[in-house]
Amino acid sequence: GNEDNDYENKYNKSHDNNAPSTQQQISLRREKRATHSRTQQARLAEKSIAELGVMFTKMSSLISQQGEMLERIEDDVEAAGGDVDAGHDELVKVYGMTKGNRGLILKVFGILIFLIIFMKLY
Repeated sequence: GNEDNDYENKYNKSHDNNAPSTQQQISLRREKRATHSRTQQARLAEKSIAELGVMFTKMSSLISQQGEMLERIEDDVEAAGGDVDAGHDELVKVYGMTKGNRGLILKVFGILIFLIIFMKLY
């Protein structure tokens, strides 16, 4: 009996003093898993943030390019507006010239018709 007690005491003492209890081991493993899980989540978040940075850079580049395109379109529209105004001015000039020369034009056509008829008679 006394030897059994000594053995049990020795076993319990070595278990308590040297090795952590089963509860402690379970809790250590849980903490390790939780830490590992948090590390993975942090890496995933870091990767997502890096991808967002790349996306924002690309978006910024696209917006810049579109701004340049809009400026070119605006310049072209302004140039076209100037050309339309110049064309209108020229049409007004031509209309004014033909309106003032309408009598002269009718006289010239009249003479031409007279000459054509006169030539056919001869």
